[in-house]
Amino acid sequence: MNADLGKAIFLTISYFDFFDYPLGAGEIFKWLFWNKKETLGGKDARAAIDVLVGRSKIVLIDDFYFLPGREDIINLREKREQVSYQKIRKARRMARLLGFIPFIKMIAIVSNLGYLNADKEADIDLFIVAEKGKIWAVRFWSVMLMKILGQRPSKKGMKDKICLSYYVSADNLNLEKTKVGEPDAHLCYLVAQYLPIYSEDDMWPRFVEANKWLNEYLPNFKYGESDRRFIIKPKLVWLKNLIAKTELGFEQRFYKEIQMRKMPAELKQAMHQGDKKVIVNDQMLKLHLNDKREEINSIISNFSAQG
Repeated sequence: MNADLGKAIFLTISYFDFFDYPLGAGEIFKWLFWNKKETLGGKDARAAIDVLVGRSKIVLIDDFYFLPGREDIINLREKREQVSYQKIRKARRMARLLGFIPFIKMIAIVSNLGYLNADKEADIDLFIVAEKGKIWAVRFWSVMLMKILGQRPSKKGMKDKICLSYYVSADNLNLEKTKVGEPDAHLCYLVAQYLPIYSEDDMWPRFVEANKWLNEYLPNFKYGESDRRFIIKPKLVWLKNLIAKTELGFEQRFYKEIQMRKMPAELKQAMHQGDKKVIVNDQMLKLHLNDKREEINSIISNFSAQG
């Protein structure tokens, strides 16, 4: 067995096992983290998987692979899948409303819900693409709408609430620049698992094209038709565009100033640290104080060593 391939497969299985998600053989090949120039085939991967099973490094039960002693995550995957479909239904309802906000061009579900692995108590994380130069207006009105509807996470609860912490403008779709290391394996998986639920002006295909860098690390991965199955058809776009034309010249500046004034002190402090957990500018609003990529990437490195 190719030693590097064995380590890559073990890393891939271990990564998803960390999130309580066993993988089928085809999924291992799809999600294989392989940032080397050597091309691999399915037979190579299957042979390496069999060797790892033979060495008891991984376990095969009911067509799922995972780490030893983790049999319970098979049922957990099935339960979370059902929970995830319920959350996606709500996300799509909210996206129908958010889609009426001028300058919103795309909405995608992110985090564990993107690959149907959401915990029952989890909130719903959305990634929103705004028209170039309109990111502050989009955030202002989207947050306002969710607040009015009582859909924002709070200290009272987060379950099924709408988390709006990540916005980019349509001229800034490439997320490679947000890497926190080389490689940033967790970022690769996060971006590859974005699940679009709203798209105007072919914004989802444009996002896919802008993030082809993923294949440098996930060579067998590609966004497919199944990723588009939850996309909502935009309605009354003509009315939305008509409303957008009424915008006054000072509005974007006003939206930015009021949001910067109200931004929590911890976010303002984090945005000046340069660690890419919090990014605030006219092309990207990434407000993730709980960004744990560095910690998870460290854990992933240990997986590789164990393989």
